[in-house]
Amino acid sequence: MNIAYLISAHTDAPQLKRLIEALHPDAHFFVHIDKKSDMMPFTTLIRQENVHFLSDRINVRWGTILEVDYQMALIKAAIDFPVPFDRIFFLSGMDYPLWSNERITAWLEEQRGKELLCGICMDTDAINPQQRDLYQWSRPFFHIGALNNQWNQRLSILCRKTKALLGMRKKLHFTVDGRTWHLYKGSAWWCISQDLASYIYNMYVCKPEIRCYFVDSFGQAETIIQTIAFNTPEWASKCLLVEGAYPGLAALTPLHFIIYEPVIKVMDEMDYGTLMTSGRMFTRKLISGKSDKLVERLHGRK
Repeated sequence: MNIAYLISAHTDAPQLKRLIEALHPDAHFFVHIDKKSDMMPFTTLIRQENVHFLSDRINVRWGTILEVDYQMALIKAAIDFPVPFDRIFFLSGMDYPLWSNERITAWLEEQRGKELLCGICMDTDAINPQQRDLYQWSRPFFHIGALNNQWNQRLSILCRKTKALLGMRKKLHFTVDGRTWHLYKGSAWWCISQDLASYIYNMYVCKPEIRCYFVDSFGQAETIIQTIAFNTPEWASKCLLVEGAYPGLAALTPLHFIIYEPVIKVMDEMDYGTLMTSGRMFTRKLISGKSDKLVERLHGRK
């Protein structure tokens, strides 16, 4: 089975190295390092031929369309690669596998025909109004090259507050090729086929109305890929649809064990038992100096 791992990172090169070395040695790794970060620690420490660092790097700003830009750059790198992939994972550099590579491969073989992408429709009364409200306020994003990030952020906040005062709200649906598309939400961590990855990328590039809708939305990295997949019947039937009330982000992250509340927890050795009984393939987040003993135990178990 040919596997590609798409990885986003901005810090902690040793942890990224541990992640890569724990996964399939015959896989290909496509890595985006935030443009604000120094590449040297990563390229000095990680030198395997199957690790491909993206040269066209994005100056990422959390909660903006720039997160989608690096997602799409990683997807493009994988689908343009001369090796065809059976599965494409999207991970964070702070992830670590809980399963052996053999178990991952065997499980993926059992999931043939399924897309391990979870999503819930936000455009329904089943969703709590407070949750829907997050996605109905316009969040303009300024990225003026002549201004630094601080001034771009100030302009974005000013425009957002102005629109809020004027009562300008986004609908949770929009039109693509004359058909109504509904907003879906999931997680930024998933595993899909190359065919679906190619479809998502091509739709994003060829249908400007998609980017136009999401450019001032909330949490685009957790919505745009799901929205494209779940509004296409051919792919929606293969994905993991969650129905009813919003279950929380942890329930929409099918492969990872993550404690999101009140903030994303840094895992350590004390979490070993919980992780081993979680049933999940990966966990995050792990940080060098805080998670070292946990990594030792996980690596030893393999």
